[in-house]
Amino acid sequence: MGENSNPVIGNARNEGLEMVHLAEELRRFAYQNGMAANRTDSFFHRIQAMSDQEDATANLQSRLYRAAASELARNPTLHNDGSLIGFQEDRESHLALQSLPLNERMAAVLYLVNGYASSFAAQVLQLEERKLMELIDNANQKLAERLSIEDPQELTQRMQFLEKSIKRIKLPENEAPTDESPAADELPQEPIPKVKKPAIWLIVASIALLAGVVGSSFFFDSFRLPTVSEASEGQLTQEMADEMEQQYAEARENAKQRLGMEEGEFAAFAYVADADEEKDELFNRSQLQQHKDDAERFMQQTEELIWMIETPKGMGESLANSGHMPVDEMDRFLELYFKKTDELQDYAEGILKSNQEQLPAASEHYGEPQLLASEIPDASAELEQLLAAWPEYGLRFRLADPDRMHLLTKDVNGLQQLPQFQTHPFAFDYLQLFWVYPYFDEQGWLVEPSHLVNVLDTMLSLLVTEPTDSELKTGIEVMYEQTVWQIIKGAEHEIYENGAVKPEIRKLWKTLASYDPLAAVLLPIIDEMESSGWRQSASLENLEYGDSLDMLRLERQGKLSSTLPNGDFPLEPELVDLADFNYDRVKELYGRFKQSHDIKLLAGVQPLDIYFLYFYANHEKDPETMYHLLVDSELKPSLEQYMAVWEPIPELTEKALWVEVQQAAIQRIYKKVMIQPMVAYREQDFGFHRANPLQPALVNEQDHTWLVQYEQQEFSKAPDPELQEQGMKVYELLADKEELPKDTSPLTVTYALLHAIDEENIEVANSLLSDEAEEQEVGFWRNFASSHQVAGFGNLETMSFTATDLNVQNEVEASIEILYETDRMQEWYEHLQMALTPDGWRFSLYPGY
Repeated sequence: MGENSNPVIGNARNEGLEMVHLAEELRRFAYQNGMAANRTDSFFHRIQAMSDQEDATANLQSRLYRAAASELARNPTLHNDGSLIGFQEDRESHLALQSLPLNERMAAVLYLVNGYASSFAAQVLQLEERKLMELIDNANQKLAERLSIEDPQELTQRMQFLEKSIKRIKLPENEAPTDESPAADELPQEPIPKVKKPAIWLIVASIALLAGVVGSSFFFDSFRLPTVSEASEGQLTQEMADEMEQQYAEARENAKQRLGMEEGEFAAFAYVADADEEKDELFNRSQLQQHKDDAERFMQQTEELIWMIETPKGMGESLANSGHMPVDEMDRFLELYFKKTDELQDYAEGILKSNQEQLPAASEHYGEPQLLASEIPDASAELEQLLAAWPEYGLRFRLADPDRMHLLTKDVNGLQQLPQFQTHPFAFDYLQLFWVYPYFDEQGWLVEPSHLVNVLDTMLSLLVTEPTDSELKTGIEVMYEQTVWQIIKGAEHEIYENGAVKPEIRKLWKTLASYDPLAAVLLPIIDEMESSGWRQSASLENLEYGDSLDMLRLERQGKLSSTLPNGDFPLEPELVDLADFNYDRVKELYGRFKQSHDIKLLAGVQPLDIYFLYFYANHEKDPETMYHLLVDSELKPSLEQYMAVWEPIPELTEKALWVEVQQAAIQRIYKKVMIQPMVAYREQDFGFHRANPLQPALVNEQDHTWLVQYEQQEFSKAPDPELQEQGMKVYELLADKEELPKDTSPLTVTYALLHAIDEENIEVANSLLSDEAEEQEVGFWRNFASSHQVAGFGNLETMSFTATDLNVQNEVEASIEILYETDRMQEWYEHLQMALTPDGWRFSLYPGY
């Protein structure tokens, strides 16, 4: 739908094709107004016969729609359940429309949903436009009330999404004959008001009276712009206005030709009609008069007009040689770009769907669709035209499903390369979201649900922190609401298996509960699901479509986090200079806690004081107290094991300049709340390896009590002869086919792997892989060595290992970071994932390797 500028078909290229399109339109129109799907075919044949009795010179589309409205008026109580509509929220919108009185319903369907101009809708319903808009206003109010929507823009978005769903429904073909609708005298017929035509003499008299009162200049404006020779600096001249109007005309013609379209086809697009309307308004006398002293503003508006009429590719090209753009101008550019590509995407997908059987199941040319035509010898004219002009559309094939090759997404790669978008603070995020949108359709997910974590993270970042009131945010808000609904309460086959929530969906829900607006919705559902074996939840049953946006609004107002588990702790932001710091602030607490190690003593203590308490125990060489300040977890060793290997960590006051905690640094991890202090280091390189003991995470799990998260860490700085010797011994054990001790350290295992690669001992290298990783051939390890800088030890600088289970599943996640100094005196980091197996630490290899 394009701001109520849906075109009237007019002169189609052939009458048969036009009638096919109109049959689909009119059948959907009947379905939207409550008619059962299996009656819509006979309905169309009836109204076709009725329209044939009207004036044949009148527009065919208008005749058919008038006949349809008249026929529907004979059945004002029609109602269907919207079962053909795939998305629940769109079905709700459809049912809300059907609850309206007939005239309001038909007006709303034509104008609000299907996007026809008010003049066309009024003509169909045989109303004055003023009366039509009264019906629309009434419909808007009732729809907003029934759908519990306060924001008018959100209601508009809901109607736009409903239009897309309506276009996708498949009405039954060749339906069985049905009884004709009751005769007019058997049903009460709702009267359709007729337009009252004022007498010609009254119009003339009114004009004469108005002219006498206002003056003849009201009708015959003598205003003209100054010429170049007459104009002052900054004034708009007639020559400038003429030139810019000509620029628009040339850009319009060029865009039409680049799309390979005839005028009627091109003008049928809503974005083209909008641009033409804007152009007519901008270049009328009153607007020219308003801009006569501000030529620069007029040029800016003309530039926007060119954006509106250009193809998506042409829009990008128009920025290639332009300099810096203000953020608000770039926002407007993106609004126009996405609105245009939305419409072109619907158009292109319609053509591709109609020709889906001709599309190859696989082809290297899907990356350059204009070359696809060579593989489709019997391609239809419309498909040939689309493929030939493909680069202009700003689209790409999704290729997610062999059965749905017609599905597309937006190709934003060209925009991402432009310097204007690389400096815009939020453009990259917007482009990334639209790059893979939509994320699902009526048949299910079009992307893996686990990939939506990053999508929703980006959406929330834009919706909560992006400071502008860009229309783009309204679109993102609708995308967010739909995506959240689909993840939680969407298609059952996507969420459930054998009556229980799928394991991957459980993990997804818990991961998403790390975001406060989503945690507010998901935590009660997850608790109830876990209690029932992941089979049922009253909170899920009671969840309504708008609830996710309600939580989002609370988050924006700063009222949400305190209502969530462990979110009501009154954190005191603080920066502490460590120049003369001596732990006085925690010595008394240390004395009491050391005696009993009673966690209750720590309730309500600020996280920064727990941090200092931990480092004061380290200062006092008190590993037992340090141990009791650690969060219990699967990875945490026993006290005896901890004491046996404990070594003092670097002295905080010697290594750091200051430490700080901020409210903004708090992160939610499911039901836990975590904060990691920021530390400034005296030695520039100290804080830049992963095994950094001075920045442990602080976690609040319950009772307003912060504790230190246990993280297994190991660090080595080359040269390290002792560790290298241990690694050689492990390598030799494996080469002799002997088992390693299960407590072999991760760094030692890493040295053994590097030796195996250096010696090309593939058997030993493969033996150090986890069970989930497949054994690899010698070519893989050679490539691994050359491309990842891991052949030998000569250039190795440091190795650091970290393992933690601070995540939603409390699963152990571990990695090792190796730092090399390359031949050019530059640094190269290598990150390898590790897994804790029953045999000890082993390596996990992913497809990226």
